[in-house]
Amino acid sequence: MDVIVAGSAALLGAVAGWFVFPLAQREDRTAVPRGWRGPMAVLAGLLCGLMAWFIGAIAVLPAFCYLAVMGVLLGAIDARHKLLPNRLVLPFLVGALVLLGLGAAVSGAWLQLLGGLLGGAALFALYLAMALIKPGGIGLGDVKLAAIVGLYAGYLGFDAWLLVLLGAFLLNAVAIVVLMLAKVLNRNSDIPFGPAMIAAALLAPLLA
Repeated sequence: MDVIVAGSAALLGAVAGWFVFPLAQREDRTAVPRGWRGPMAVLAGLLCGLMAWFIGAIAVLPAFCYLAVMGVLLGAIDARHKLLPNRLVLPFLVGALVLLGLGAAVSGAWLQLLGGLLGGAALFALYLAMALIKPGGIGLGDVKLAAIVGLYAGYLGFDAWLLVLLGAFLLNAVAIVVLMLAKVLNRNSDIPFGPAMIAAALLAPLLA
């Protein structure tokens, strides 16, 4: 049964990843190479399958698969352009709220939903403070994305929220070191923070 659920989620995730790809192509400032469409769809499918395998066929599985599909899309855009566009981030937030809300309504997990709302607000406030203290370090796109990843992490509990908070900085540091060793970056290069935030949020349900 778990294999069937995971396989179905992987297939649906890959299809969804394929069909959301054109959302990135609507503007030159967010467009990514067309050759990325297949790999991005495969990655979205793989992540959805892993979500289903680890957390099971529960009411909030669609919400976490939505995180995987949209996370892959936004991560690719941010990696390419160092940009998290409002036209995708804000609907992402609304969709996450709706799907988690529906999941809570079905399962009765209202306290978890409240934890998600508090987690999203807290991470948003923390990133906003960092952006104001050090302009140019954390972008406003990252601040808005923090509300989404904090929402998902808070839904899973405080340990998952801490994992997302600290994991994003750790993953970003690892990425910088690897890219510098590969001579893709130098000390003066900027690296987008969004992919690390998304990666930490995707790891949270697999580890929590």
